[in-house]
Amino acid sequence: MKETNPESDPDAEPDETGRRWAMERRRLLQATGAGLGSFSLIGFGGDVATAQTGCADGPFERTYVGGSINMGQIRAEEARGTTPSDVGAATPPSAATEPADGHQPPQKAAQESNADADGPLTVHAEYDGVTAEDTRGAVPSDSQVAAGNGKILHALNQQVAIYNKRSGQREQMVRLERLWEPVIDEPEGGFAYGYPFVFDPRARYDRNEDRFVVCAVQYEPGLTTDGEIVDREELEEGADPRDGEEGEDEVSEDDAETELSRPPRGWWMVAVSATSNPNGKWYVYRVPPITNEGLVDYPTLGLDRDAIYLTQNFFGEQFEVTMATLDKAAMYDGDAVTGHHFTGMHNPDPDAPFTFTVQPALQPFSGGSSGSYYLVNSGFVSNALTLWEVTDPVGDPDLACHTVEVGPYSGPPAAEQPGTDARIDTLGTRLMNADYDDGSLWTAHTVGYDWTGDGDRVAAVRWYEIDVATRSLVQSGVYGEPNTSYFIPTVNADDGETVVVHNVSGPDTYPRMDVAGRTADAPAGELEDAVVVEEGESSYDYGEGSDVMRWGDYNGAAVDPITGRFWTVSQYSPDVEIPPEADERDPYYTRIAEVSFEE
Repeated sequence: MKETNPESDPDAEPDETGRRWAMERRRLLQATGAGLGSFSLIGFGGDVATAQTGCADGPFERTYVGGSINMGQIRAEEARGTTPSDVGAATPPSAATEPADGHQPPQKAAQESNADADGPLTVHAEYDGVTAEDTRGAVPSDSQVAAGNGKILHALNQQVAIYNKRSGQREQMVRLERLWEPVIDEPEGGFAYGYPFVFDPRARYDRNEDRFVVCAVQYEPGLTTDGEIVDREELEEGADPRDGEEGEDEVSEDDAETELSRPPRGWWMVAVSATSNPNGKWYVYRVPPITNEGLVDYPTLGLDRDAIYLTQNFFGEQFEVTMATLDKAAMYDGDAVTGHHFTGMHNPDPDAPFTFTVQPALQPFSGGSSGSYYLVNSGFVSNALTLWEVTDPVGDPDLACHTVEVGPYSGPPAAEQPGTDARIDTLGTRLMNADYDDGSLWTAHTVGYDWTGDGDRVAAVRWYEIDVATRSLVQSGVYGEPNTSYFIPTVNADDGETVVVHNVSGPDTYPRMDVAGRTADAPAGELEDAVVVEEGESSYDYGEGSDVMRWGDYNGAAVDPITGRFWTVSQYSPDVEIPPEADERDPYYTRIAEVSFEE
């Protein structure tokens, strides 16, 4: 195996290294042969440690009855002005803003194409999505996109919006919790925040069934006997995996002595459109974890031919990752749904058993009762990924886990930005998502990488292709550049083409949105091209006593079911500079962009 870093590779041709093209909306990251600002890991060898049993506890079977809601009816109620008043925010509701309605505020105009730019990646239709100013102060944005027949669904904290795919005209926007209003019961003593706190959305389009699927989590904080809220941060501090594996299950003495009148609880929230039209009827469900006393956080969403898959990080008495498989056919009919739960998921590697943020694949045309379904997660400082395999998800699920060696990686530093000492959270080494394409599982995360060998590490994107049949690495690459951070990558793969939507920030680069990608003809381990979708125009510093700014926890990508092009969404920092000492948060904007490898 040869690691190719073109900044120092003596075998690279001079005119193939260090090249920079300055062109409108486009920036080439990798040249022919050895990639610019990249290295590759191709066919990395190593034994595969397999644990067919003992990967988790379960399955535990439960049945859930749902409800239904009609987006058209919500829109009519909003037009009549009967929408309940807005309160709260995605972070604790100390700075609620004015209610956001369904109308689109003035934003950057949609642009049709940059097809005159050189290179294989082309940006087609693009327009601003929901911005921080449209929400209730939600940080981070957690943007997701799902592309259907003529419609784009954009979900984020704490809104969900529907756009005309071509024109970019916003047709509908509702509060995230409103989608699940029929199945949310108000707890005894009322909602701690004054409203149901629903956050961390994920959105998918099931191309096999022509349905939109959205999930999120609802968290209802615990209350002490004195009526004080036991907030998210208190639970996370008791079991924060980012602090390292040692002590992740420890609870402070003060926490242990806290007397609760009501424990914290949480639920997965799942919604599926009754047809391919997201402006109509939806079936909605609320699914509790098996032991529902703690914080549900960072939910993930996947699907195959027969099931919908949910995972979450659960901060309870002990931290654990849990998973549920749900009968897709019953859910798509609005019927009672059988779910199978696995709890206490753990990696098979005895040297690194701790598991965090397991990502289920988008796999609509395979798996189910007649095949295998796949999930994957990374470690914190490791040389391996864990590949999870589910069979018979609706009837009698079986869960196996396998160690896939990929070469060493470790966590990234925070990202610099111009004009401020405030840095941006690059979110560690957790994988952002997983996508399945013709026997390969694609995934990516952010790692720390030293491009120059002088010890100056920056955040860089590392991506992987895994052969699920052999449970081994096909290829992998790291890309970025010295002194600049590349972070929060989300992958989408279809018919031999792969895109990676991510963010870029550095001392001379305001936080922006990029999309990179490769086709099957590209050299192994390399990304073929990249475009700057939206330049950042100011630093992102919302103050509040923090030196590291929460950014976008994850981005979104989806395949268009009609054209096969890719739809992407991410954050960028607009030309709005609010002083950190001001009693107002610096806003983010989001951009929805259609990209392809054709003009």
